[in-house]
Amino acid sequence: MATTAVDRRIPSFFLYGEAPRGHDEPMLHVETIEFRSARNHWKIAPHVHRTLHQLVFVTRGRGVALAEGDSVAYRPPTLIVVPTGTVHGFEFEPGTHGFVLSITADVLREMSRREPVVGALFRGPATLQLESEALRATDLEQSFGMFAREFARSSPGHALALEGLLEVILANVLRLASALAESPDTALGRHQLLAARFRELVESEFRKNRALADYASALSVSESRLRNACLSVTEQSPIQIVHARILLEAKRELLYTSASVSEIAYALGFDDPAYFTRFFSQRAGTSPSAFRIRRLRN
Repeated sequence: MATTAVDRRIPSFFLYGEAPRGHDEPMLHVETIEFRSARNHWKIAPHVHRTLHQLVFVTRGRGVALAEGDSVAYRPPTLIVVPTGTVHGFEFEPGTHGFVLSITADVLREMSRREPVVGALFRGPATLQLESEALRATDLEQSFGMFAREFARSSPGHALALEGLLEVILANVLRLASALAESPDTALGRHQLLAARFRELVESEFRKNRALADYASALSVSESRLRNACLSVTEQSPIQIVHARILLEAKRELLYTSASVSEIAYALGFDDPAYFTRFFSQRAGTSPSAFRIRRLRN
C-alpha cells in the first residue's frame, strides 16, 4: 500500500525512534521501559508501528497510556496491549520499571494459526490493570525476566528458548485477561482465524473502496461465510469492520495531522468530501471539523 502524505505526518517507527524497515525475518525483541523512555524524559510521543505488536508490562511506577486519542491512567502492575497499526504513546513516571516486548506480525500470525485465542488478545489496544494477588498466581513476571535474560544471550537453542518463553508469557496474559479459551478445533476457533485474516486484509485495502465480494474472493471464502465468522468473533458484520477501520483512520488523521477534511477524504478513498463528512458524522455523531476542534481543546 502506498504511503500518503497524510500518513507520513503520524510518526511511524520500527522500534521507537528507529526508521521503519522493509519486510524482515520474524523477530522478537525485549527491552526495559527505562532503556528508551529515560532518554526521552519518560514520555513517548504518539506514533505507530506498522509491523510490530507490543506488550508493555509495568511492574513499578504509575503513568498514562495513550491509544487512538484516548488516555488511560494506570497504576502498577499493569499490562498494556498494543496491536500493530495502533497510534499510541506513553507518559511514564520517572523510575518506572518493566519491560516492552515487541513481536513482528508474522510471528503472531503463525502462533494464531495454532492457538486462535492469541489473535483475539491483539484484536484492539487494551490497558489491563492487574491485581497483585492474581499476578502472583501466574508466572508472568518470572517469564518476562527469563525472556529478557535469554534475549541477551547467544547460546545454542536461543531462538527456540525465546519462542517457548513467548508462549508462556502469552498463556499467562490470556489467563489474566480472561480471554477466550475455546479450542482451535472448534467452529469459534476457525471463525477467529478467518476474522483475523479479514482484518489483516482490511488493514491493507481499506483506502481502496473495495467491495465485500472482493474481500471474500481474496480470502477464498463466500460472503456468507465471511459474515458468519465476523459476527461470531466481533459481533460486527464485515462492512461494519471496514467502516470502523475507515472511521478510526479518519479520527487519527484529524487528531495527529494538519491535513484538511478534503485531503483526508481523498486519502481515504472518497471521491466527494461532502460524502465523507456525512459518513463521518453518521458514525461519530459529529462532523469531522467539530471532532477535531473538540478533541484538540481537551
